[in-house]
Amino acid sequence: MPEPCIFCAVSPDEVWIQTDHAIAVPHPHPLAPCHVLVAPRRHVAEFYSLDVQEQAELWAIVQELRTRISSALRTDGFDVGFADGEGSWHTCIHVIPRVPGEHLALPQDVEWVDLGDHGPPR
Repeated sequence: MPEPCIFCAVSPDEVWIQTDHAIAVPHPHPLAPCHVLVAPRRHVAEFYSLDVQEQAELWAIVQELRTRISSALRTDGFDVGFADGEGSWHTCIHVIPRVPGEHLALPQDVEWVDLGDHGPPR
């Protein structure tokens, strides 16, 4: 029997931000402090299968997380990327703060987005 989807089975006390169409939860195996995953509530394998409203809510949560994390943690910006999968995987967006002086090996199976930020959002 396959394991339950971590986003579909998430408990309410694990959720950092939620909207009608999206949630943000801490990564179960973070690459950096405050590594967060943003996912649609609807179980969809590919980001571009989401409708425009769902995509907009995901990116709004990404921006909110960047603001919140920057106010609590010194960062040199953020690595943001979305992961699509095959079969029963649930698409999600990684939000990883860049901690000054640290360099991460980012997962190759994630499409990383250049936000053009080299520091906290303004």
